[in-house]
Amino acid sequence: MQRTELVRKLRKGGFVVEGGNPHGKAYRPDNPKYKIPIPHGSKINDRTAKRILRDAGME
Repeated sequence: MQRTELVRKLRKGGFVVEGGNPHGKAYRPDNPKYKIPIPHGSKINDRTAKRILRDAGME
């Protein structure tokens, strides 16, 4: 899955995505302490992307 596609899905689900090294982070404005790391790079392994979406409660 492309990183841009994953970020688009997270933003559509109400998450705020911010950059950082070595991972970006996604969080909901209503619970900013719970952050989900998002790896850098244009292509993210499909298993990793599914895990990120599952952790976000979106899949």
